Amino acid sequence: MKNLILILFTGILLSCSSDSSDDNSNGTIKWKFKANGVQYELSENFPYSATSGQCSYLGQPSAIPTIMLSSPVISSGNREIMLTFTFQNESTGTSIIDNSVVGNSASLVINGQDLYSTLPNLGEITLNISQIAISLGGITKGTFSGTMVSVNQQMQTIQITEGSFEAIRIQ
Repeated sequence: MKNLILILFTGILLSCSSDSSDDNSNGTIKWKFKANGVQYELSENFPYSATSGQCSYLGQPSAIPTIMLSSPVISSGNREIMLTFTFQNESTGTSIIDNSVVGNSASLVINGQDLYSTLPNLGEITLNISQIAISLGGITKGTFSGTMVSVNQQMQTIQITEGSFEAIRIQ
């Protein structure tokens, strides 16, 4: 009987402690993707420092909706990976990011030097947002994949696959 009461009490505590809101101010942010088959990923407790990795969402009305993913600083202020998406509409659903209009772009920096981007008619990222954070500390979730081109290596392409993120809203 004592075991049954303990199990019920534990179940009640766990259900009360899990919050169904999108607040993650003390939780974990995470992202992952493959670039030409090389896996990059981060799972980081929030809040994080300026030198740690990042998975942030900046929303409207104060900014063009932007998702920023990065690894921790490795040397001289450089990060192994920094991937940024900007898109026009703060809503769930699928967006094609291809630099065709202002506020519709993606950029990727690898090792602080190799720069890739979506350029008009030369690459695109399909960004699918399944959840948008409506308040600071909330979580925006989604997936992404596509092709980007090198800005500094004669337009060489890079394939982005299996991308996903859970980003905390910071603005």
